[in-house]
Amino acid sequence: MKKIIIILSVAFVALSSCQSLKEEWDPVFTIKNEDPAAFVPYTEATLPGFAGEFTTIQDLKALYKGGGVEIAEALWIRGQVISSDVSGNIYRELYIQDDTGGIDVKIGKSSLYSEYKIGQWVYVNCKGLTLGAYNGMPQLGMAPDQTTTNEYETSYIDEWGIINSRIFRGEFAEPLAPVEVDENKLKMALAAGYTGELWGKYVVIKGLKYDNQIFALVYPNPNLPHKSTNPENRVFLSDKGTWNINTWALSKARYINAVQVGQFDTAEVGSGNTRYGPITGKPSEYLSDGKVLGSFGRDADLTYKEIMVKYATANYVSHYFTIGKTSVQVRTSGFAKFADDVLHYDITDGGHTCDITGILSLYSGSAQFTLVDEPSVSVKIN
Repeated sequence: MKKIIIILSVAFVALSSCQSLKEEWDPVFTIKNEDPAAFVPYTEATLPGFAGEFTTIQDLKALYKGGGVEIAEALWIRGQVISSDVSGNIYRELYIQDDTGGIDVKIGKSSLYSEYKIGQWVYVNCKGLTLGAYNGMPQLGMAPDQTTTNEYETSYIDEWGIINSRIFRGEFAEPLAPVEVDENKLKMALAAGYTGELWGKYVVIKGLKYDNQIFALVYPNPNLPHKSTNPENRVFLSDKGTWNINTWALSKARYINAVQVGQFDTAEVGSGNTRYGPITGKPSEYLSDGKVLGSFGRDADLTYKEIMVKYATANYVSHYFTIGKTSVQVRTSGFAKFADDVLHYDITDGGHTCDITGILSLYSGSAQFTLVDEPSVSVKIN
């Protein structure tokens, strides 16, 4: 009898802490949690405060004149979800698209894929939100808070009260097919800048050729200031070739290994025309006394290489491709599940082209791809 009591006690604790075991213990216990309420999609008829008219995403973008623009009226847009954060390459952002364009809605939550399915309709009441840009890319979020720099014109929509009163999940629908983009369409979008209709859309560009060039910016100590005004805490891996980076990005482990084996030893600390020397040198050797040197504290007598390992984190990498004479970057997060996947040899050997599908964005006047799915799905070798 004592053994039976102990077993039943353990079972009760397991039931309380892990609902997934409920069915196993149902014959003994009749305690049952109520099923969560079924998802009821919003429609135009049930949207709270909706006046019956939607603004196109293109017309919303047209309101932007430079600097963040707060939307003062009840202006509604709608679009289908074209992004997913399940692979980790998109983080705290949701991209939606209508017939006229796409836009980045900065919902500051993770695991958005569990609530916003690709193809699902989403309705956004833009009143009180801010329309802005990051390096030219249209974004919809909150007004920049006091902790952000002037680099950002919007901040994340991260309060559930605001999310639930502004962003409404609608009915499920077939996912959108990618818009096929050729070099001419890409040039037109680049010439239009912010108002280019392709930015934020789900597209496919065919016939891209690998350009044997990458762009990556490393902050030796990411906890210290590292904006363009802090060249002493910046290392660019974009001055030459690929730096033997043959993966889509750099996870923390791969980044540490690359630094330790000397893969980046000739990379220089600095930014623009301000260069101090290779990462094998020390802040105490490169910097003058005072605030800049003092900010490194005890690390000032370590080499930059040692500092990079000490504060290592995953790092994004942008690989350059070209269509005709026009350049396209494919940017991958170091936190993506496929960050350490090696680029296929048929891509990097220069003898093959590929078709790439993803969300097209504008970054400092250049076209940039964000892969929604892993390369085995998003990159087709010709």
